[in-house]
Amino acid sequence: MFAFITHLRAKPGKRDELKAINLTMQQVTATEQGVPVYVFHTAENDPDEFYFYDLYETEEAYNAHCATPEFQHMLSKIGELAEIKEMVKLVPFGEVKSEKIATA
Repeated sequence: MFAFITHLRAKPGKRDELKAINLTMQQVTATEQGVPVYVFHTAENDPDEFYFYDLYETEEAYNAHCATPEFQHMLSKIGELAEIKEMVKLVPFGEVKSEKIATA
């Protein structure tokens, strides 16, 4: 099991397009096996700052996620829409609690 925290900054005038492409990713990923947590955030004090947290049960689940047409499309557009500030691979420890909640 592993996760990523990714921090992006939307390029000027690209916030809405970046948000839209990521909402599509959320919808697609909701049907994927092996991805129990996939949450996107914006900073409360700066909505152009995006933070993503995604958790994968296996390397195979991660590879399947990365192979989707939606992910490939997002990857092809990301440089146009945002600056990648940081991406950190994480290794969880202890129990992982995850349950479906209402979206904001």
